[in-house]
Amino acid sequence: MATLNLDSKGRLAIPARHRELLLARSAGRLVLTVSPDRCLLLYPQSDWAPVRDELNKLSGAQSQIRRLVVGHAEEMDMDGAGRILIAPRLRQLAGLEKEIAFVGIGNKFEIWDDGQWSAKNQAVFNLSPADLETQMQGIVL
Repeated sequence: MATLNLDSKGRLAIPARHRELLLARSAGRLVLTVSPDRCLLLYPQSDWAPVRDELNKLSGAQSQIRRLVVGHAEEMDMDGAGRILIAPRLRQLAGLEKEIAFVGIGNKFEIWDDGQWSAKNQAVFNLSPADLETQMQGIVL
């Protein structure tokens, strides 16, 4: 996890260690979309395609999730300085202001408003021992 700042134009500089990985994985071609958790998801383009294909199989009540995630997906390239431009519409949906939490999660990155990220973490820390045990069932750290 890295705490970063959006610049005045809504650009986010990808940390160097992640930038190199994204360049190697997808030549800097990325897909940015919104998550139902109210953060943004950043995928290397090659990793987005199978996710998109699975989402496009959803029907019924789950179609709302498909519309949200696939419907807001934007293809983009990192610029020469390793930055991405986050469209105002996506910034608004995720509540992004200035300070950003950039979190690596498997094959993607989550981009959170830093305050929202802290609140999500605090909610886990505030779980009762019984609730924590239930949520941790089957998880080995």
